[in-house]
Amino acid sequence: MPLHRKHGNIRVNDPRLRVWNDRPILTGDYVVYWCQANRRAVDNVALEYAIKRANELSIPCVVYEAVRPDYPHASDRFHTFLLECGRDNARVLAERGIAHGFFLPRTAQEARGVAAKVFERAALVVSDDHPSFVFPWQNQAGARHAPCAFLTVDDAAIAPLALIPAHESQARTIRPKLLALLDEWLAPVRPIEPRVRGELDWPFDPVDFARDKIPALVRRCAIDHAIGPIEDRVGGSRAAWARLSNFLARGARGYDEGRDDATSDGTSGLSPYLHFGAISARTCALAARDATLPKPAFDAFIEQLVVRRGLAFNHAIRDPRHATYESVPQWARDTLAAHAHDERPGAKPPAVLERARSEDEVWNAAQRELVTRGRIHNVMRMFWGKRIVTLVKRPRDAFEFAVRMMDRYALDGRDPNTYAGVGWCFGLHDRPFPERPIFGTVRPMGLGALKKRFDINTYVQSIP
Repeated sequence: MPLHRKHGNIRVNDPRLRVWNDRPILTGDYVVYWCQANRRAVDNVALEYAIKRANELSIPCVVYEAVRPDYPHASDRFHTFLLECGRDNARVLAERGIAHGFFLPRTAQEARGVAAKVFERAALVVSDDHPSFVFPWQNQAGARHAPCAFLTVDDAAIAPLALIPAHESQARTIRPKLLALLDEWLAPVRPIEPRVRGELDWPFDPVDFARDKIPALVRRCAIDHAIGPIEDRVGGSRAAWARLSNFLARGARGYDEGRDDATSDGTSGLSPYLHFGAISARTCALAARDATLPKPAFDAFIEQLVVRRGLAFNHAIRDPRHATYESVPQWARDTLAAHAHDERPGAKPPAVLERARSEDEVWNAAQRELVTRGRIHNVMRMFWGKRIVTLVKRPRDAFEFAVRMMDRYALDGRDPNTYAGVGWCFGLHDRPFPERPIFGTVRPMGLGALKKRFDINTYVQSIP
C-alpha cells in the first residue's frame, strides 16, 4: 500500500476534527486532553493534536483520565481493565513529561462536577470522538461545561468516518470505499515533543499507580463486584502490543482459515484492546503490512480490522438507534414479527439463559465462555446470537437479551462492533434468505455450519 502522507497527524481542515461548542480558544493555563475512548499514550491522534496546540500557545498539555462508577454495567471486570490501561498511560506520559491525572471516584456523587473543575482554566479541551455507549453524552456534557473550545478527534478507524457520509447497507458497499482510503490514511502518527512542561494541581486525589494496587482500588468502588476481571486479558497498551506481536509471529500467517476454528487460537485476540483504545486499528494494520503476511491471510485480517469494523462504526454514526432493535432493517423486523408465534420448543426465560441453562449444550458453552472469559470466539458468537432468536420468545426481547449479555460480560462489548454483530444475527447488513420457521427470511445458522469448521465436542469440553 503506497503512503502519500509522511504521518497520520492532524492536518489543515482535517475531517477527523469536530467542534462541539461555539466558544473560542482562550488564554488559559493549559490544554486538556480528556482521554475517554482511546486509552493509550502513543499512536493517539487526539493526544498529539492537543500537544501541538499547547505548543502553539506556549502552555502545557495535561491529560485527564477518569473511570466513573455509574456507567452502564460497571463491574470489577471493566474497571480493572481500564485501570490497567491507565497504569500504562501514566508510565508513558511521565516519560514524555506530560502531567497525567487519573480520577477514580468511588460513588456517582463523588464524580459530579470534577471534569468541569479540570476544564476551568483550560485554553482548549480535546477529546475522543466515538459514536457509542456513554461517549456522545459525555462529549455533549463536556462541551457545555468547558469555558473554551471543545474539540474531538475521530480516531476510531483508520480512515475518517466523515468521508463516508452514506449509511452503508452491507460490507460489499463500504469495502471499496474504505480500502481506497487506506492509501492516504494508513500512516504512522508522529509523536510531538511538548515544548512547555508543567504540573497541575488536580481538583481530586489522582491515582498513584506506583503506590496504589488495582484490586484494592476496584474494591472500594460502588460497582458490580460479582463480575470479576479476566486473568488472561490484562489491560493496557503493553499487553495489546504483546498480543499483536505474538499473533503476527505465530497465528497470523494462517489467519484466513484459522480464525474460523473455535478450538484453536487462530484469532488475533485484539478486540478488547481495540474497544478500550489501548491499541489502534492503524497500528495493527501497519504491523500486519510490515510482517509481509501471505496475501489471503493479510486480506482476511484487513477485512475484519478495516471493512467490518468500519461498517459497524458507519452504522453507529448514521443510526443513533444502533444499540436497539429499531436499528434492524424493516424487512427483517417484519419477517421476524410474522413468525413471532412460531413454536420455540427450547425457549427459556432470560434469567435461565444467562446462567447457561438452555437445552442446547453448545449454546451453553458459548454463554459460559462469555460469562467466565469475557469473550466468545467469533464463529461461536454468530451461532450464539442466532440461537437466541430461537431461545427467547419475542424477537425484540431476544435482541435486547443478546445486547445485555454482551454489554454486561464481554470485554469488547458496549461497542459498535458488538451492536452490529448482534444486529447481523437479526438481519442487519444482510439480505433475505429462503423462508423458514422462526427466522422467516433472516439468515439462519445451525450446528451444521459449525461442524464444517471445527470439532464441536472439543470446543464444548474446553469451556468449564
